[in-house]
Amino acid sequence: MSGPAAQTFTSFDGTQISYQTLGEGPPVLMLHGFSGNAEINWFGPGIAQKIAAAGYTVIAPDLRGHGASPVADPAAPWPRDAIARDQIALRKHLGQKPYGIIGYSMGALSALRYHLLSRDGERLLLGGIGDAAADETNTDRNTAFRAALDAAITGEDTPAAKAMRARAKATGGTLEGFRAALAARLYTGRDLLETFTLPTLVLTGKDDLDNGSGPKLAEIIPGAEYVELNGNHLTAVGDPAFPEAIIAFLNAGR
Repeated sequence: MSGPAAQTFTSFDGTQISYQTLGEGPPVLMLHGFSGNAEINWFGPGIAQKIAAAGYTVIAPDLRGHGASPVADPAAPWPRDAIARDQIALRKHLGQKPYGIIGYSMGALSALRYHLLSRDGERLLLGGIGDAAADETNTDRNTAFRAALDAAITGEDTPAAKAMRARAKATGGTLEGFRAALAARLYTGRDLLETFTLPTLVLTGKDDLDNGSGPKLAEIIPGAEYVELNGNHLTAVGDPAFPEAIIAFLNAGR
């Protein structure tokens, strides 16, 4: 499957951000994972189409530094929370606040930052992250990504470097853009997550501990629910239960 034609808007600092929309109904913002794009995460697997068919308007950007949203100078420092602030700019551009905010992996981390800054949204859905996202001192995953990207940029043939080069080729991104995006891959402290009051759903594969424990993250966010999916961090998005759980949770608030 493939998504609708992309559009662009100018974000808060002049960066051009690409996004796609599909469907009619309450707007649902969908944020993809690190080194991905909206097509590979949401439209290719048919997840966005199912959500649109359920009566929602899907809004799916390519995050800054990814896909069709490159930055002019990847080596230049990014403003703090640039990806979350891009979503605030997208909201202003479209003239509507999202009903639902859905993120997977880095997209879920960005969804947390977006809600922290804007307090927008009536339903929050977090896929592929666990309680490590609440530990602001944990840099392990960013360090591993940075090492893999540095190896890929210098042409090394390690498995991690090859995987990063393959992701860039598949998504239209660049290694330098991915590396710059790590500046916006931010965790949100437990004390801040405890201030969230909107209904929240956490979804992780039963074999996914890449970002800690999903059930434990749900215990941190007041009133959050947890759904276990089949698969690991990469394959859980292919579980038919993933879009089904998203739609059921969105519908429960209408």
